[in-house]
Amino acid sequence: MQGQSRKMLLILLISLLVLLLILSGRTWGAFDKGMPSDLKAQRYPYQQLSLREQKLYTALYNGIAEHADTVRLPGMFKEEEYKRVYLLVAEQEPQFFYLDTVFETAEIMSEANIRYSLDADAVRDMTIEMDLAADNILSRASGEDIEKLLAIHDGIGKYCEYTDGPYSSEAYGCLVQGKAKCEGYAKAFLYVARRAGLNVMNVTGTDSRGENHVWNIAEADGHFCQIDLTWDDDQRYEGKTVHACFAMPDKDFTDHTPDLSAYQPPACEETDSVRMDYYKWNDHYLESASELPYQITAWPGATGAMEFRLSSPEELAEAIRMVKRSEEVRDAVQIASGAATYRAMADETRNVLVILPS
Repeated sequence: MQGQSRKMLLILLISLLVLLLILSGRTWGAFDKGMPSDLKAQRYPYQQLSLREQKLYTALYNGIAEHADTVRLPGMFKEEEYKRVYLLVAEQEPQFFYLDTVFETAEIMSEANIRYSLDADAVRDMTIEMDLAADNILSRASGEDIEKLLAIHDGIGKYCEYTDGPYSSEAYGCLVQGKAKCEGYAKAFLYVARRAGLNVMNVTGTDSRGENHVWNIAEADGHFCQIDLTWDDDQRYEGKTVHACFAMPDKDFTDHTPDLSAYQPPACEETDSVRMDYYKWNDHYLESASELPYQITAWPGATGAMEFRLSSPEELAEAIRMVKRSEEVRDAVQIASGAATYRAMADETRNVLVILPS
């Protein structure tokens, strides 16, 4: 009888200990479950990790999703190893917008203390807002992968503007508040695209000025392509969203340099598919600048930016000259838009000309 009492007391003590661990955000194994295969397929950066790193990524992913204060790690990790994977999770999982900007590390880590900027109730309510915004965009997305990516690109660009806000570096700021910087645009694009079942990733790196920048790479119908919605929604386009940085190969993205210490992005090769070239797909690709007046006159819709891609830097230079000096171009813009004046700008890296009637 006395032995039974001791056994019952031991069971009670163990139960209390487990309860305390759960309440404090700790657990012995709840976060050791693997990453579902359908989620792995949408996470190219995760696939580039070693098996050991994948287990760490998964442990952090599951723990943060549960809003755990402490996550037991699947082994012992050095500080730099943990930091690299943690930052990859923070960058590639836009649903974790509630992570604090400060995170803890140690020389050797077997568990991680996770800091959050919001409590679980606030996270739940804000996630509902994000999902509603994402689903609103996706309600207009159908067809092949490239068509869905285009609808997401234009849907986000229509609503969001490049400006500061309390969540401008997060998907929430872009999708719900309509205010984002480059990281917020990229995370929002990733969030919506992943909700559509597409394989998209964030790419961190630098731009042509050496400044930190974030953009996307997406897989569309078996091909990877570069997408920079931030630059396509630039303030110089006066609230219009263009497509100079939509679905481009690496050779046309030389002004973007990825940070290879995070992961090795996939190659984005040029393809013969017209659908993968926005300008050819929409008949806005000009072999010769001489085609410009006619193409302006035939522009669909009287409002918005007129955008064309020229076949070479030389043809782009000639198109720019015509925009500045040709009465034929001025007349064509007025016929197409009713505007007596216009502004024009060029993206010389991608041979794109944008005309803004005003």
